[in-house]
Amino acid sequence: MGLVLCPIVYFYLIVDAHLVNVPFIDDYLLLETVQQFKTEQNFLEATKILFTQVNQHRFAFERLVMLTLVFFTGTVNLKVLITLGNLFLLGILYLFFLTFKQERVAWYYFLPVPFVLFNLTYYENAFWGIAAIQNTPLLFFAFLSAYGLSRSDRLGWWIGAVSALVATFVSGTGMLAWVIGAIILFFQRKYRSIFPWLGLAIGCISFYFLFDYQFIVSATTDKPWQHPIFNGLLMLGFWGNALYLDIPHAMQQAFYPDMMACVYLGLFIGIVFLGWTVRFFISRKIVRSYWFVLGALLFGLGTGAMFVLSRPMNQYFMYGGSIFSRRYMIFGAVLLAVAYLALIILTRRLRYVQPVVLALGMLGFVVLNFQSYHTSIVHLRQQHDELLLDAYYWKNYTTFLTEGDNFGDKPFWNHPTRMKELIRATESSGLSRLYASDKLPSPAKLRSQTRDKSGAFKGDFAAKAMSQIAENNYPAEYLEFYVREKSERVPTNFLLISNQHVLPLPALPIPHSLENFLKKRSYYDSELRYGMYRSKLPSGQFEVWLMSSEAPESKNWDLRFTGKRISLSAD
Repeated sequence: MGLVLCPIVYFYLIVDAHLVNVPFIDDYLLLETVQQFKTEQNFLEATKILFTQVNQHRFAFERLVMLTLVFFTGTVNLKVLITLGNLFLLGILYLFFLTFKQERVAWYYFLPVPFVLFNLTYYENAFWGIAAIQNTPLLFFAFLSAYGLSRSDRLGWWIGAVSALVATFVSGTGMLAWVIGAIILFFQRKYRSIFPWLGLAIGCISFYFLFDYQFIVSATTDKPWQHPIFNGLLMLGFWGNALYLDIPHAMQQAFYPDMMACVYLGLFIGIVFLGWTVRFFISRKIVRSYWFVLGALLFGLGTGAMFVLSRPMNQYFMYGGSIFSRRYMIFGAVLLAVAYLALIILTRRLRYVQPVVLALGMLGFVVLNFQSYHTSIVHLRQQHDELLLDAYYWKNYTTFLTEGDNFGDKPFWNHPTRMKELIRATESSGLSRLYASDKLPSPAKLRSQTRDKSGAFKGDFAAKAMSQIAENNYPAEYLEFYVREKSERVPTNFLLISNQHVLPLPALPIPHSLENFLKKRSYYDSELRYGMYRSKLPSGQFEVWLMSSEAPESKNWDLRFTGKRISLSAD
């Protein structure tokens, strides 16, 4: 029980320590529709708002969760929303546990599963509101649909149907649950149950596409079958994306061993699926858990296929494209857990093979778990510190630190008033707490404190510029600031001050290398760093200061001049 609880408790403690009640990117889209829904009196218009599409998806489930929070608390607390989304992992784990129990597999074979389910490979999904309340519930309800149909009774049929309905309006990918349900019912030879199932599926999908829906044509003209090798490898890589390392994968001719590891793992998962399918034809008796595992495998594999179909590649397979975003890594982690479950059951009669599967699974999943935390906790820290500065940047410069390619960019594609109106409405109604997160003094007060440059700075500061591949896969100028403090006061922010701007930036501790981590038994080094693309800063002559949250007796923030200045030109 301790081994099972350890990765679970650690996951929730680490994530909770880094959560902040501030919206991030697409969270504002949901806040906007929730705000509109609260004020809309017409039933039809309110229904349209509830099912408003975002790209190709309809997020009715996510909005209903937000509206429920508003009903009970009067606000949308992003920390609560994210925690609720992450709790669905426990539901997935419980379904796996029930499968082990039904298959009468020894309890200790279950021990590796929490280590692969509860890790930070998918850290974006763990701390981003809209991702946490979308992807994790999507997997849970799709799996619950298959589990319901595995019961082979009327209640199970309704569990399957309702879960498929919910999954459809969590994300468009959830429509796969209807297809998988029909496959399960067909092979169960429950032909009478297929017809009402197909009727509900047709009705649900028809409503999805015919009620106030606009078809979005992809910007790319390429089709997956035009480059079958690239896209076949991409699909295998997505299936095995639990091994996708958190390192830059630039769009260039380069070889990334982790990408090939994902392909090999995806191929192995595909072989496990084939073995699970063969089991149906050679087993004398099929227990009901068989259908749950089949449904879970089909949903994981089908999700990868749908991603590739919607975002095909025509070159640079190693780059991986947008489908290898960190918020999608949860699909690979969960699919790997399902494949392990299936492999343990398939090797049950192989006396010497099953323990080897357990040993390799335990070793591999523990290493994967440790590696994910070692490389990703710093990203949680960075996201936490950047979000805490968003309110300052918005109040003083009507922009966000966490969003946009250039200084001054506004969400909603630089619409001049949409974001201002949304924040004004959500703050006045109590729906958002963006402003409450701002703990910094005004720029005028900070500037007044920098007139005195006598504060002793004991340490080393450096800045450097380099060329780095940006999100658009073109090289761009990238800036990094470093400081190693030699006093007991640890700065929390860099502060750049020019005649026009006072810009605080997070000062983030750098993780130790694995070797130093083991030697010093400490995750963070004493050196602090922050990096950003040059376009996120305005031009000007900036003095570089350090800020500390350990305020002195005067109750002002502790500011110390590094003695350094940087010049950022307009070009």
